[in-house]
Amino acid sequence: MEKHIIAPEMRIYDQQGQRLYLSREERCAFLEAANQESPEARLFCHVLHDTGCRPSEALALTANGVQLTECTITFRTLKKRTHDGRGRLKQPQYRAVPVSSRLAEKLDLVFNLRKNQSLKQGSDPLWPMSRPTAYRLVKRVMAHANIAGPQATGKGCRHGFGVAMVTAAKPLPIHILAKAMGHSSTKTTEIYLQVIGQEERGLFLAAWE
Repeated sequence: MEKHIIAPEMRIYDQQGQRLYLSREERCAFLEAANQESPEARLFCHVLHDTGCRPSEALALTANGVQLTECTITFRTLKKRTHDGRGRLKQPQYRAVPVSSRLAEKLDLVFNLRKNQSLKQGSDPLWPMSRPTAYRLVKRVMAHANIAGPQATGKGCRHGFGVAMVTAAKPLPIHILAKAMGHSSTKTTEIYLQVIGQEERGLFLAAWE
């Protein structure tokens, strides 16, 4: 019988039981440490934090992908299968993720989005850096935030977003979170339910009083 292997992205704990997601405190520290970077680099970190996108998806983002009126960012979902069973190229898939007006305004200010969009010059990536450079940027910010461990990565930031959405006072429905994160199935998104939320923690602690 073939053994089912869970893909790395479907885990929020490693084989030693260490978490692979940023905690709430670490997410705050990550944003604070990002303030030491250039405006462009700082916004890269904020986009990772606020949308749960993959670093590669952020690197592919263009001015046209930011909808200032709606305050949404449209990402091309890069991890979904690009070929069908017959080897034919499938249509690219996109997803729109709501963001705060504050983030949208900062992106407009730093990258002059409105002008580039009006002049139809918004097809170039906002961050013309390579994946290794983006990786080093995230690791540097994590180090400045004193975040160490297997969670101190771009994926840790992505997982931190997922955990934050399901443990919030008003949790985001799984099917909506799955769409926002570009998961092809809610089964993948349900891994974030493994984390004990504040309400559930309170029930456990109350049992010992």
